[in-house]
Amino acid sequence: MGPPSRQRPDSVPILRTARRRAALARAIVRNAHADPVIEGRPLVSVVIATYNWSSVLRHAIRSVLWQSYDNLELLVIGDCCTDDSEEVVASFGDERVRWHNLETNSGSQAVPNRTGLEMARGEYVAYQGHDDIWHPKHLATMLAYLQRKSADFGFGLAEVIGPPGSRMRKLSGLVRHGPLPYDHWLPPTSLVHEAELGRRIGGWLTWEEGHGPPDMNFLSRAQGGARRMIGVPALTAFKFPSAARPNAYRDRPSHEQRAYVERIESERFFIERELAALALRRLSPLPERPAHDELGDEEKADPLVLYATLRRVRGLD
Repeated sequence: MGPPSRQRPDSVPILRTARRRAALARAIVRNAHADPVIEGRPLVSVVIATYNWSSVLRHAIRSVLWQSYDNLELLVIGDCCTDDSEEVVASFGDERVRWHNLETNSGSQAVPNRTGLEMARGEYVAYQGHDDIWHPKHLATMLAYLQRKSADFGFGLAEVIGPPGSRMRKLSGLVRHGPLPYDHWLPPTSLVHEAELGRRIGGWLTWEEGHGPPDMNFLSRAQGGARRMIGVPALTAFKFPSAARPNAYRDRPSHEQRAYVERIESERFFIERELAALALRRLSPLPERPAHDELGDEEKADPLVLYATLRRVRGLD
């Protein structure tokens, strides 16, 4: 017999990475078609922070109300909206939905999310972006994992999708192990936590109060205060970042979200197709096409300068 075959040392990390990705893909597909087992019927409070973008809000609300786990309340918190958002909320005619419009515009999701957390009657709280979409199994899958792992904070996988032509398509939430870095970003639409934890850490802080982006600040404090934080290997959230879409709040498009709602409803293997698109994007040699000029080091380093820049990009100022 000849000598046993040996793998080249430099091929071992590549094989390990390939195996991890294959295992993750199998878990995502399995979760997309499984029926999650949930103990009891805990109430989930879903908070949507919104500001004068009713055309896209309609799709976000729909993706909350079509959840397979239906013991929920939806708190739509307007940041002093002056458009027809209240009428859009009322048009669903669902007693689980409550509308609350702030008297003063705060300029970010922090105050509406904080208000929603204060109003929440549920055992758990989840956040939905007014321009994001959930898969119908989002809440059921997140709850099942939180209960199974005795965790009070969880984050799922979210597909971050850039505007057409940008080549932006990536997964957030791919954290292998260990604590998250302070500057790690997870879209709020992928988060679910026990309400008590959110209140205990002081809720959401504004850019000024938290000295930086409210979502990253909240995530960091939640990690420090959580009994146990877990990642959930399920692709159930779809993020359409407004910061990648110049003048989004001025133009108020909703066609991308509408298309995803229609695809989720009609495509049996929707998740598999999204995984294939993500894999193709990862293999592509073509770089992303930024929709606007890249932020400079000064803009990134100063929270208030960054805040003003992002507002300007989004068409809020």
